[in-house]
Amino acid sequence: MMKFEFQHLGKKYSCDLSHPTSLAIDLDFDGPQPSHFGAERASRESLRLGSFLGDTQRGGSCNVDVLEMVPHCNGTHTESAGHIVDDDIFIGTLAKQAWYPAVVLTLQPIGAGETTETYRPKLEPKDCVITATMLAEAFASHAEMKPSALIIRTLPNDLSKVNRVYSEDQEPPFFSIEAMQQINEMGIMHLLVDLPSVDRMYDDGLLTCHHIYWNVPEGTHRVTEDSWKDKTISEMILVPEAVPDGIHLLNLQLPALFSDAAPSRPILFPIQPV
Repeated sequence: MMKFEFQHLGKKYSCDLSHPTSLAIDLDFDGPQPSHFGAERASRESLRLGSFLGDTQRGGSCNVDVLEMVPHCNGTHTESAGHIVDDDIFIGTLAKQAWYPAVVLTLQPIGAGETTETYRPKLEPKDCVITATMLAEAFASHAEMKPSALIIRTLPNDLSKVNRVYSEDQEPPFFSIEAMQQINEMGIMHLLVDLPSVDRMYDDGLLTCHHIYWNVPEGTHRVTEDSWKDKTISEMILVPEAVPDGIHLLNLQLPALFSDAAPSRPILFPIQPV
């Protein structure tokens, strides 16, 4: 067993490094995959360069794969504000800290008719949303931790999320305007959700909650001095049932890519007060 102790806001905690939990969905190029917004499957093929073939099963000296994927649509990924602005804000330059205090919350999205909270464009009867009210209630007992990362597990939490194809026939829940404002008020810098987007799948291109989260004026692709360029959103994670709600440490593993988004591997570690 490998443990270390640390202090956060004047309190001591112990972290067990021998029990990490990956929140990333394994991306099987040859099997079932999750998919969003009608994107093609992620794929791989062997590299061919002249007489070279990167496939040992077909006579090559080594295996060299060429991967093709859409990070936003083909599995667990983390995105920067560069997703919605003209400026280059590269995901590979963010989340440099090794550990982030994190809170896991399990939430049950509700139908649009069950809340007075709002969205742009206007909520429709078929919509299912995460609300500020449920967030505030679930977060209240963990608020003193002042986490910089928030991890949301939605119910039902079954393994179909591993290969779910989100489409017009299976639209996922999303956040209300008030819920995203609540997340900003919590001081969250790294938001992780088991949904393909924090916004409605078909939203007339407004991406309302993305704009709120990064404080980018709605209807623009313009960063201002008040925009939060260091914040990230990770989508299409999977939080195993064995992970309890409450406080953890997060190691957000990102590749050093100059892109607005990239496949990612968030790792969660259990912690206990000392």
